[in-house]
Amino acid sequence: MRYFLAGVLGLLLLVMPYAGSADAPRDPIKWSQLPDMYGGLDFSTEIKVPSLVADDWLCRDGLPVMDIHWWGSYWIPPSGYTYYSDKLPNAVPPPGVVSFTLAIWSDVPQGPGVPFSHPGQQLWSHAATNFNETFYGKTEFGEDVYQYFVRLPEEDWFLQEKETIYWLSIQANFPNSSNQWGWHESKYHWNDATVQDFMGSGWYALRNNLYDVDMAFELTTVPEPGSLASLAVGLLGMVGWVARRMRRDDRG
Repeated sequence: MRYFLAGVLGLLLLVMPYAGSADAPRDPIKWSQLPDMYGGLDFSTEIKVPSLVADDWLCRDGLPVMDIHWWGSYWIPPSGYTYYSDKLPNAVPPPGVVSFTLAIWSDVPQGPGVPFSHPGQQLWSHAATNFNETFYGKTEFGEDVYQYFVRLPEEDWFLQEKETIYWLSIQANFPNSSNQWGWHESKYHWNDATVQDFMGSGWYALRNNLYDVDMAFELTTVPEPGSLASLAVGLLGMVGWVARRMRRDDRG
């Protein structure tokens, strides 16, 4: 019991300094669209082509975006460039992508004269030269999928409005002239389809067979101060309960 009390006290000491802080060492997920490792495709979004892919999400909490995770693949096109990969041979990553341009856009909703929603005004951008790339797995076609991660410096966090739709675009700086890189498709779908501008064609909605395409990405944020404060209060209550129990046990 004494060891348990010591452990709880140690955890409490770790949590309490962050109970009202926006710099808590946790990354709560604010949006998640995990990759489709069965029949998911990869869509070209590269500076050299040029091509650009963007997908939408809804800000439900009004908290900033502090980390961005996404998934993608390399492939060798048979000739020229292709706007997506489908059972194409893998390209060897190294030296791979040099940097990514991450951007967040306002939403132009579907309506009269607008057949599908798409990005409007660019609101934020970040040049990611310091990113993590790790092998994630293979699709049913045998294509290698990589996971990417960028922790944004606090001065570059994207501040957003609650209950607002935004678009995220991710564009690779991949100078290899014969290989391509693409953003991987998600197994989840929300709202309207992902859009792509391939070689200056303008935005168009992407589909995989008969289904709208959404991209694989996650956004994380800071903990809400109230949740950390509640955790600290709960731990204090637990410490008090354990202390009372130990006193009763000592009295026999």
